Amino acid sequence: MTRPLRFIHTADWQLGLRVRFIPGDAGAIVRNARLQTIRRIGEVAREQEVEFVVVAGDVFEHHGLKPSTLLQTFDALANYSVPVYLLPGNHDPYSSDSLYQSRRWEKDCPANVHVLGNREPVEVREGVFLLPCPLLARHTLDDPAEHLQPDFGPQEGFRVAVAHGGIREILEALDGAHEVQNAISMKTAARARLDYLALGDWHGYLRIDERTYYPGAPEATRFKEKLPGKVLLVEIDEPGATPRVEQIEVNTLAWLKRSFTLSVADDLSAIEEFVEGLPNKAETLLELHLEGTLEVSLRHRLEEEILAQAGARLCWLRTRDEKLETLIRDEDLEEIAHEGWVQGVISALRGGPPGVNAEEAEAALRLLYRLHKEVNK
Repeated sequence: MTRPLRFIHTADWQLGLRVRFIPGDAGAIVRNARLQTIRRIGEVAREQEVEFVVVAGDVFEHHGLKPSTLLQTFDALANYSVPVYLLPGNHDPYSSDSLYQSRRWEKDCPANVHVLGNREPVEVREGVFLLPCPLLARHTLDDPAEHLQPDFGPQEGFRVAVAHGGIREILEALDGAHEVQNAISMKTAARARLDYLALGDWHGYLRIDERTYYPGAPEATRFKEKLPGKVLLVEIDEPGATPRVEQIEVNTLAWLKRSFTLSVADDLSAIEEFVEGLPNKAETLLELHLEGTLEVSLRHRLEEEILAQAGARLCWLRTRDEKLETLIRDEDLEEIAHEGWVQGVISALRGGPPGVNAEEAEAALRLLYRLHKEVNK
């Protein structure tokens, strides 16, 4: 009787991600969270009693990793209770200068970690075969899974392929004017009689068909990714049976995007209430998109009170306010100064000085208003 198969499918760990757009302590927190997340994946593998973990490419962000990052990765993977199979992707291809072929890798890699560096089928246990499709360079115009044909590899037992790239039909629909790279056919699983095709490259969860899935990155890399933060628990009762696939959340940090249209004081309160309701503020990165029109006093309160407090409570706050306008009335400016050089500056800014656009002039007037409020507290 065939023993059912149960494993974890994950991808796009991007260990060593630089996140240059997030400065200071928050950037360090984001980088370190990735190691915490892969430790969590090991815990899930133990809790779910799986046979192995397969990482479908881009384990590392690049081959120039700091030794400390690589060694900490080895320490995390050594604690997994099952074998871990790593597929080289476009960020970490199996090239001559890759980490996977370095002396440090040979010396320090844990015994339970295996690199799928060629196309040879790998027997995980009797009757269970991984069919690897590693990338040997960052980009190729060929389908990295083209060799997966009905007669490729063992014909009996479970056939689980592992590949890294975009689905050709989707990529061509998005941008048919350019040749796509690392593109994999949507028909691969059916063509090659696969029980499961474990893909990597898309950073959000995506089901292609009943046997083909992207798990998404277990830890997000930017705000625009949809449905990251998970791994997939895959169960197949017998060769040929339809897989059962369950998403399991593993992320350490939450990346959120929210939009607000602002015009009155109650709209500012809505931002306060939203931030207050976040369950794990110190582990949340938030991108706020703000639009509408605010009186200058409300704009001052927004920046100096609400956003400042939110930024202090969250891991990181990014504000997109290009579409938020400020209404500055005559009485607001009269409050700042009645005469002297300040009044001259205000008059010049309101008159549209040469070389200064309206947006810059408004920002300068808001700054004057803010400085006035600070001085007269």
